[in-house]
Amino acid sequence: MNAVGLSFLLLATAWPQQSTTDRLLVEGHYRRAQPVAQSALQHNPQDLDALIALSTIQWAYGQLEAAITTAEKAVLAADGSAIAHAQLANILGARLASNRIGTLEKLSIARRFRKEADHTLQLDPNNLYAHEALARFYWYAPAIGGGDKGRARQMVDQLVTLDPARGYALKAELDATNSDKAKSAASVLEDWKQAVASAPKSYIAHVGLSGFLLHRDDKLKWAEDEARVALALDSSRIAAYRLLAEIYVINCQWDNLDAILKRARAAVPDDFSPEFIAAQTIFDRNIQSQYTRAEEYLRNYLGHPAEGLEPTMATAHWRLGQLFEREGRRTTALTELQAAVNLDPSLDGARKDMRSLQ
Repeated sequence: MNAVGLSFLLLATAWPQQSTTDRLLVEGHYRRAQPVAQSALQHNPQDLDALIALSTIQWAYGQLEAAITTAEKAVLAADGSAIAHAQLANILGARLASNRIGTLEKLSIARRFRKEADHTLQLDPNNLYAHEALARFYWYAPAIGGGDKGRARQMVDQLVTLDPARGYALKAELDATNSDKAKSAASVLEDWKQAVASAPKSYIAHVGLSGFLLHRDDKLKWAEDEARVALALDSSRIAAYRLLAEIYVINCQWDNLDAILKRARAAVPDDFSPEFIAAQTIFDRNIQSQYTRAEEYLRNYLGHPAEGLEPTMATAHWRLGQLFEREGRRTTALTELQAAVNLDPSLDGARKDMRSLQ
């Protein structure tokens, strides 16, 4: 599973699932949730749930500064709320993980993050999101900046006790960083198996296990089975459709691919990411006989607004340009690459591809 997909599974909103808006966000329907949150804030600018929802939506679309500002408003609206402080800690953690900030800013954000996460646990010792955020901080931060892998493992163990599916999912993420690839793979597989065993009705657990198995050709059938279990648990979420689309491309099962994409369009009509994934996999696997299919999928994707945490329109233009370049369609490729750079000037890969064609 790609990093974006994993972050979708692991970082959601900072409050228990209650309202319709909350469920939409937990299920990854950011575009549907946005007008609901904005409407609530028009009626009451200090609506805590709406502020947290808007902050989460802004995070999902990469608007981290705006997400921080909105989370700060949530804290001001309810300073005694663990939920509000957890949201601010989460967004600060996302900013801290960004590779677009300098060392001094990272140190400043790290201090703020620790303060918010620690305060969250003072208000609510069982807050899942604070445990999760602090575990990541301790794991990824350098020792000089407060990193402590032993402490991270302790936080993960606590999270497993509080929520086994999320706990084992986070454990899998950390185990995946082991430089010994064989040990890493064995540990991550065991983590996801534990997640499924401890929470057999968890969509997150089955999707996570499928995503790991997907990258092992000898376990593709198992990956498909897990994705189908997730789909049976909740057909309104997109992750299982993406996994199945990728599996069917890898196996060159084009009828099955057509069927799952049709089902995805009907069930989640505002998220075309399974088509992007199918096109990307065709390109990555260099299945030249299906390049026309890949082009169709990318154009379909570009015909609809991108969902939060999914590839941007700029990225889709870039991929389409790469596809045309591989087909020898130089002028058309340059047009798509230019469109990508116009939409996102920071897309260095697209700029590099443009230079190679000029």
